[in-house]
Amino acid sequence: MKALVPFLAMIATSFGAYAGPSDLSAYFSKDFLIKKADTGCMPKGMKADKTGDFLYVAEMCGKIDPAKNKRVPTASVFDLKKQTLVKTLVTPAGPTDGIFANTEVDISIDGKFAFISRAEGGKTAEVFKNGGLLSVVNTETQNVVKYIPTKGEGSKIIASRPLVAERPLEQILYVANYFSDDISVIDVTNLKDDGNLDGSRHLVKKIRLQTRFTNPSIKKYLIAPRGITFTPDGKYALILATETGSLIIVDALNHQQIAEISPIEDSTAGRPLNLRHVVVTKNGRLAYFSHMRGNAVSRIDMEKLMEEIAKVAATSMTPVLPSSVWNRLFVPFNTPKGLKKILILEDYPLDHPNFPGKKWDLAHPNTIVLDPLENRYLFVSSRTTSYKDDSKVDPRIKGKIDIIDTRNGKTVFTLVGGAQPTALEVSPDGSTLISAGLKDDKVYFYDISKIISLYQRW
Repeated sequence: MKALVPFLAMIATSFGAYAGPSDLSAYFSKDFLIKKADTGCMPKGMKADKTGDFLYVAEMCGKIDPAKNKRVPTASVFDLKKQTLVKTLVTPAGPTDGIFANTEVDISIDGKFAFISRAEGGKTAEVFKNGGLLSVVNTETQNVVKYIPTKGEGSKIIASRPLVAERPLEQILYVANYFSDDISVIDVTNLKDDGNLDGSRHLVKKIRLQTRFTNPSIKKYLIAPRGITFTPDGKYALILATETGSLIIVDALNHQQIAEISPIEDSTAGRPLNLRHVVVTKNGRLAYFSHMRGNAVSRIDMEKLMEEIAKVAATSMTPVLPSSVWNRLFVPFNTPKGLKKILILEDYPLDHPNFPGKKWDLAHPNTIVLDPLENRYLFVSSRTTSYKDDSKVDPRIKGKIDIIDTRNGKTVFTLVGGAQPTALEVSPDGSTLISAGLKDDKVYFYDISKIISLYQRW
């Protein structure tokens, strides 16, 4: 990877080439809403398959099975072109029937399988009682073909490690266990639809995470690992510690923690920040973060991060890098008001039913995705609450999805979302944004090709 000077120069010359957000001022969210559809209870995570034909939605408390007259854990499969439900997958129950069930989705590198994480186990759980699991779906037949235990608690985010030059055939998944503060390592290299549902052999190990930092308000867990990504060469994993705000670095070949970067100091960004979700550009040059605490997004230089990792990778200890490292890593947004390390996302659109045209300091930006074609636009879903304690949720409060032009830091458009929009995805062809309301059990399909076309016209 080359230095980002040419990249920043390109940003600096990008103003004026496009009409800008003002051209969209006459439009409202309804002008871009293609369709909304019902999902199971609490749609938590989603992912489109590699072909762009189908969307898999993980549902935390499932659907009512009319034959059994009880709630069962589910994942919905939607036809992305028609925006219609084509199948409901029933997966093993967690500690309570249909509750604390499916949370996130990922697709294998080769596109053959979808992985759906179940958060919890328990005495009454079906299949692998002691912890979470992955339900493996054959994307061709759309049938569940394997169950892989995570042996963790609070299994949520799933991330596929890039193929590594030294091990070109090896396919590895990391699963973040939010409550047990560890990472499950899953080897799916030889995963097959062979009629055997027991995938225990695919669990390699668990990585116990360690931190030097604490959040005194949290009693149950210290770290709460959330977002996961990898360096472009696949050799290192970045684990976002939601509660401490630190960034944990893991050797992704030997599967062990090697370092921790101290939390971002308040003085660095002008406000307290934690780390929630992360997404990396296709060229591996930039990583974008969402900061639920702080209502912001930021980005860092991955090459500089790899340089910092290289300094400590060979040591026998697990060093803690100082917070000053963030000043070297941040890639500021070149906005019309100057360079900004973070973009604060507290503005709500005029058509928002609760905060029309207002600022709101409980936005809580969460899931982020980049447009898959150019990686120019960043989409940010903000859950939005009416209480400082985000565990208290008023389902009447709607969230939002900001569309950000990363070349100039401008908010292109802000869509009104459902209640607590969490699951977020962009279709592989870049035409459709899909968002799910965690608390209104609906999935929303938006025409973002229309938004971008209006924004980019001369």
